[in-house]
Amino acid sequence: MLHHKSLIVFDLDGTLFNTLGDLAVAVNYALRHFGLPEHDEQRVRTFIGNGSMKLIERSMGEAALPEIIARTSVTVEMVHKVYSDFYWEHCTERTLPNPGVVEFLRNTHARMAMLTNKPERPTFKLLEHFGLRDRFEFVLCGDTTPERKPSPAGLLKIMESAGVSPAETVMVGDDQPDILAARNAGVDCVTLLCGFGKPVNLLPLAPENVVESYAEMCELLCSLTR
Repeated sequence: MLHHKSLIVFDLDGTLFNTLGDLAVAVNYALRHFGLPEHDEQRVRTFIGNGSMKLIERSMGEAALPEIIARTSVTVEMVHKVYSDFYWEHCTERTLPNPGVVEFLRNTHARMAMLTNKPERPTFKLLEHFGLRDRFEFVLCGDTTPERKPSPAGLLKIMESAGVSPAETVMVGDDQPDILAARNAGVDCVTLLCGFGKPVNLLPLAPENVVESYAEMCELLCSLTR
């Protein structure tokens, strides 16, 4: 059973924002640039998690990657660079906050932080675009955290900076890296089943504090931080 928490640490993609539209467009722009096969939006959704480099690797096709590189001389780094530049320019065009999230973030008095595998530039651009940058005391991103989730390093650094213990902290996320980072740091986790993570992949981890909607997430967080 969850008890009172002093600090909420949020994931970004799929947890606070539905970023799928912009991610899919950027991925396909980069693939098309190099003459590689494109994917529909729902297929791109299955590639999200573990950072943008992993997103590009999966989009290129991990199984066929050596063959693709040998045949075309295109590397993951080359595709990632084109993707990153395009995504930075267009990351706010199709992205929307998930239902009820903005209202919760603006009205809660809880201390909040963000731990995302997303790079820093688009993370801050999104937060500023939606007027939420000042709601987070600490923001660690895929290129600024000591190690990406599922490593606990980012959570541990945030807790140290905030001066709070694992017992006083809760991680909120929608995918395996969030659950595992929380467990590795000794922190409770609230797991969303309506984000980008596939329930079929999440449920074998036997996550505790599972919520099925953003409204349920916000209600639970309100009860934990009163």
